[in-house]
Amino acid sequence: MLLGVCFLFLSLAVPLPGCVHDSGSGPARSDEAVAFIGVNVVPMDSERVLADQTVVVRDGLISAMGPSSAITVPAGAQRIEAKGRYLMPGLSDFHIHLHSDEQLVSYLAHGVTTVFELNGTPRHLTLREQIAKRQVLGPRLYTSSPLMDGGPEGGTVVSVNSPEQARQAVVRQKRAGYDAIKVYDNVPPGVYEQLVATAREQKLPVMGHAPRTVGVDAVLRARQAFISHGIEYFLAGSRDESRIPGFALGTKAAGTTVVPDLSHVHTSLKMMEDLEGVFSDPEARYLSPKVMSDWRYSNPTRRVDVRQFSERQRAAYPYVQHLTLSLQRAGVRLVLGTNASDAGLFPGKTVHLELAELVRAGLSPYEALATSTRNPAAFIEEHVDPAARFGTVAVGQHADLLLLPGNPLEDVGQAGQSLGVMVRGQWLTREQLQRMRDKVAESFNR
Repeated sequence: MLLGVCFLFLSLAVPLPGCVHDSGSGPARSDEAVAFIGVNVVPMDSERVLADQTVVVRDGLISAMGPSSAITVPAGAQRIEAKGRYLMPGLSDFHIHLHSDEQLVSYLAHGVTTVFELNGTPRHLTLREQIAKRQVLGPRLYTSSPLMDGGPEGGTVVSVNSPEQARQAVVRQKRAGYDAIKVYDNVPPGVYEQLVATAREQKLPVMGHAPRTVGVDAVLRARQAFISHGIEYFLAGSRDESRIPGFALGTKAAGTTVVPDLSHVHTSLKMMEDLEGVFSDPEARYLSPKVMSDWRYSNPTRRVDVRQFSERQRAAYPYVQHLTLSLQRAGVRLVLGTNASDAGLFPGKTVHLELAELVRAGLSPYEALATSTRNPAAFIEEHVDPAARFGTVAVGQHADLLLLPGNPLEDVGQAGQSLGVMVRGQWLTREQLQRMRDKVAESFNR
């Protein structure tokens, strides 16, 4: 769907804060003060809860925070009585594919306030600007370049078959304004080295796969900034689990950030067993008919090597679980990514499946939540924007927040039960977000 989300929702008569020609009704504007009164804060700077706090937000930033007895709420501020509730940073998904714009509100409805598109197009660059200017309501958006790969050019693929092609391609993507370079499976070895070197010169992180033509060891030697699937170690490295401790130490030494993406493997196995069960999820009503049609043509059951694929995924799942825990214990920065909205991976909802998968792999709730809050922010500060301020709850940070009924450090599932979401200082209740989504679903049936 090429129409911007803001304009789509305006045509459906849904008031959105920050949209052009906004009527001014609905949620509080970001320039109005909002105060969460008596809330328990989960700041995510460490594993702790600050009880009975008042958090004041103004102009999109947290302007004051402290014990409720010590904080004065500004006159005229919107007061959110939150005694017994929990306030935590908004979540991030650092491997998405935004196949249609209405998915932005699905991310917000599930508490996701920052996303990283990993196969960028000029449309994503435009959307990034519209969101930043508050012309479109959505999570903060970062975007990589189109994917770069060896072989023929086609679709969104940028072909890099020689070192000079790679050098020129990286420079073009920098000039275009992308936040990172996306690397794929079949980049030839010498070309890969040039691509990484040029990206480093251009101050762009290289994100994506571990090319099969290069292998994990070479990717780590090159200090690729970001590996976007844990299964890449399985596919481009070694399926021998005895190598996992060495991979973990090598990844830490390289300073490489990793997206485990267990939910991707889990969902592919689930689709092989019950495709219609996956597609009949209630979340499907919020996906455009075009996306659902694409899912039916791109899901794993349509592979020629279905049996081989199933055997591979069944072997990969415990491998990636073991790898994820080993990386965590080695001190590797893990960041949550889901590959949504590829087939079966619902925007926003899959983030909570991934959080549960990370806990199942052995991470504590705090460690799992860190992959979607403080860790993504640390990656952005190191590689994209040193001035970025999100991922924790503290004075001066961007006001991207979730209000929860219970403590997510005791039950990571609480992060999926948000009572409301604040994105860049704009407060949206669960009911307001649901009405927006209902309007989207109704538009698909017209």
